[in-house]
Parts: sequence; C-alpha cells; structure tokens
Amino acid sequence: MFKIYRIIHIIWTAIFAFYISIPILERGGLEQAVYVDAFFVALWVIGVIFLFIKKLTKIGFILTVMPLLYAIFIFIF
Repeated sequence: MFKIYRIIHIIWTAIFAFYISIPILERGGLEQAVYVDAFFVALWVIGVIFLFIKKLTKIGFILTVMPLLYAIFIFIF
C-alpha cells in the first residue's frame, strides 16, 4: 500500500515540477532567471530518488513537495 501512495505522490507533484520547468523549456537554455526553476526541478528529481530509499523516504516526501510550495509562492507574489 505504501508503494502505491509513493507513486501517487510522485504523479501529483510531477505536475507542479513540470509547471515550473515550462520556462526552462521555452527559453531553451539556463539563463540567470531560470536557475531557480531548474533548482526546484532538480530537488523534485532528487526527492523521487529518495522516496525509494528506505532510510530517506521522509526527506524524499519533503523534497518532492518543494516545487508545489514554490508554485504557490509564485502565484501569491
């Protein structure tokens, strides 16, 4: 059951990671303004890897939620 939850968690956080990666895909390169977006996408990827390592599962959940928090911060400010 826990593995299914991890997969569902990965899918719904992937939506926000993809949303953040859109400026990277549009500009075609890593300019100064895109570094923050690339950082949060990298955090998400590291979090997905950590989700499947037993000792680092909790850290993985936290890292995969970071793009969501960043997207909320973008919409508010």
